[in-house]
Amino acid sequence: MRFFLIFTTLLLGFACTQSTQAQSKLNADQTENMLKTDKTVQLLDVRTPGEVQNTGKIEGAVNMNFNSPDFQAQLATLDREKPVIVYCAAGGRSPRAAAQMTKLGFKTVYDYTGGMNDWLAKGKKTVR
Repeated sequence: MRFFLIFTTLLLGFACTQSTQAQSKLNADQTENMLKTDKTVQLLDVRTPGEVQNTGKIEGAVNMNFNSPDFQAQLATLDREKPVIVYCAAGGRSPRAAAQMTKLGFKTVYDYTGGMNDWLAKGKKTVR
């Protein structure tokens, strides 16, 4: 009985850590390649509208301001079954947004860690 209790506790602990585990990280080239090869990928820009206006965004990105009070409600417009790549300006907001999405039941969430600053530094294409 004691073994069963310890085993169950460990198993539940493992399951809980797996559901809140950090999302997969991508760099600029991996992000660009995934966007070219997998047409089901959703691209989420979590910067403010002002930031998007100043620098543009990655083509195909949907902008949802992470700091907006209705951010979680906006996330409901995305398909939880399809993969999502999340990015921000430099990598501060996107991992927090990705963590929220994982908790909300999104199946596959990727964090583009370099963000728009890295994308621009690498000379990659943007749109307005």
